[in-house]
Amino acid sequence: MAALALKRQNVLVIDCDPQGSVADWLDVNPENTFFDLLTDKLNPQKCIYQARDRLSIIPSDKQLVLIEVRLAKDENMEKAFQNKLGSIKDYDFVFLDCPPSMSILNVNALEYADEIFMPVSMDYLSLRGVKQVIQSLPQGIEITRILPTFYDQRTKKSQEILQDLKSFFKEKVTSPIRVNVRLSEASSFHKTIFEFEPNSRGARDYTRLAEEII
Repeated sequence: MAALALKRQNVLVIDCDPQGSVADWLDVNPENTFFDLLTDKLNPQKCIYQARDRLSIIPSDKQLVLIEVRLAKDENMEKAFQNKLGSIKDYDFVFLDCPPSMSILNVNALEYADEIFMPVSMDYLSLRGVKQVIQSLPQGIEITRILPTFYDQRTKKSQEILQDLKSFFKEKVTSPIRVNVRLSEASSFHKTIFEFEPNSRGARDYTRLAEEII
C-alpha cells in the first residue's frame, strides 16, 4: 500500500479488523472510525485520515466487533458497504484490510470488493486455511490474487508451498514477499518499510508487488 503511494497512486486503506492495527502502524490517533461510519450518519470524509502523502486510512477500533450484531439483525445493513462507501472517489486504489475469518462483516467486504487479494504465509496451516476459505466463499466471489508472504527461498518448505500455490492458482500468484526482519521492525516504530529501511529486501519486494498490481 505504501509502495503504491510512492508510485504516485492515491491509496485509501479501510481497516475492517477490530484490532485497529492500521492506525497503530501508521501512528494515527482517530476521532472517528469505520464503526462510526457504518453506524452513524457521518460523511465518509470525517472518517478519512491522511497518514502519509497519497496514503489515507479509515481506521478501526474494538467497537467494530459490535457491528456483527447489527449486520445480523438489520436487513438494510447488507448493503452497508455500498451505501457508506459508494460516495468515496478520487482514489486509484481502495483496500479493505480484513481479518482471516468469514464473519458477516467480511462477507460484506468481499461482496463490495472488485478484487480479492489473499496473503498466504509459507506454512502448511496457512495453505490449508486458503483451501477452507475458498470452500466457504459466497457464490460468485473468487480470489483474484494470492500474495505469498514470509517466503524463505533457503527452505524446502517455502519452495514446496509456493509451487503448490502456483499449481493451483497459476497466474494469480504474485511475486513472494521474502522473510525480512526489517518489516516487523518498521511496524514497531510506526513506520513504513520505505521510511525505515528503503534499501531492504522487504522494500524491494513490495516495490515489485506494486509494479505488478499497477
